[in-house]
Amino acid sequence: MKSVFLSLSSLVFALTWTACRKPNEFVPPPPPEVTVITPEVKDVVLYQSFPGLVEATESVTLVARVSGFLEEVHFEDGATVKAGDPLFTIEQDAYIAAVDAAKGGLAQAKAGLSLAEAALSRKEKAFESQAVSELDVLTAQANVESAQASVQEATASVEAAELNLSYTKIFAPMDGIISRNYVSAGNLVGPGSVTELALLLSVEKAYVYFSVDERSLIPKLRLMAEKPEKMTNSLTKVKLALADEKAYPLEGQIDYLDNSVDTQTGTLQVRAVYENPEGILVQGMFARVNIPETREKAMLIPEISVQRDMVGSYVYTLTAEDKVESVYIELGPLYGEQRIVAKGLSDSSRVVLKGIQRVRPGVQVTVTGSSKGE
Repeated sequence: MKSVFLSLSSLVFALTWTACRKPNEFVPPPPPEVTVITPEVKDVVLYQSFPGLVEATESVTLVARVSGFLEEVHFEDGATVKAGDPLFTIEQDAYIAAVDAAKGGLAQAKAGLSLAEAALSRKEKAFESQAVSELDVLTAQANVESAQASVQEATASVEAAELNLSYTKIFAPMDGIISRNYVSAGNLVGPGSVTELALLLSVEKAYVYFSVDERSLIPKLRLMAEKPEKMTNSLTKVKLALADEKAYPLEGQIDYLDNSVDTQTGTLQVRAVYENPEGILVQGMFARVNIPETREKAMLIPEISVQRDMVGSYVYTLTAEDKVESVYIELGPLYGEQRIVAKGLSDSSRVVLKGIQRVRPGVQVTVTGSSKGE
């Protein structure tokens, strides 16, 4: 009986305690915390990049202009040479003999001229006393003219023989770096056999040729027409990146544009010139030419704040009541870790930077930090 009484007492106490307890109430979570930024507006310099090919500003293929056996090579493969340095010698004996023979022919022609002039002089004196006819005088004059022509012909033969003799020694026409010798000493060279002996390239400057597509070219042509001084400044500060993606330390300038667009590719060939004191730019290298373009009053936001979906690119912004809304924007190019916004925002827009994953349009948020665009 006592145990039944205790059980009933316990039940009454439990029911009374449950009746006195407050009912459960739903407590909504606090608004998500976000950090916002306002776009930064400033002038920026962007670079358009074009693939290019390095070429020497001067390139000379050394050739044998006369036939003969190559006697000597006067340089080391890949050496730096100066203008006037001897490079090759072709056998000279036959050409020296040809010069001597031509000089002998010239001497003979001069002797014939002297004889013809003396004969003419005697005939003219004899004609004064009517000892010879006028025809004899005219014949003597013709002989003199013929002898003079023979002298001219012999003189030209001497000059041609001496010129051929000079071709047996090949000198560097400019300063530069020479290739390997393509033909070893002892080989027959010249017209009818091997003519190319080596390649000499200048190194003090280098060209980089690249092609600009019409879509990129037209805005620059318009800018050149509207603001020629601005375009000129950008063309004198053309940067270069080599195949290892490292920037070449010296800026170049564009010095040539082709006069027609290639109808097959829709591109215009352009050339930039760079100083090359260290010889880093070698003919045949691939490089990227970076042409600067100034964007005035560009609007910038951090790239990490930009979201993308099937419709396009957008950012989360806050209303005056700190509610989230999504705004689709038109993107421009990247500028470092920032993105240029072409359309969709104002310089007072508050763009969500941190806490993006916890918000959606219409949600009330708490702003814990804000700053100007980074």
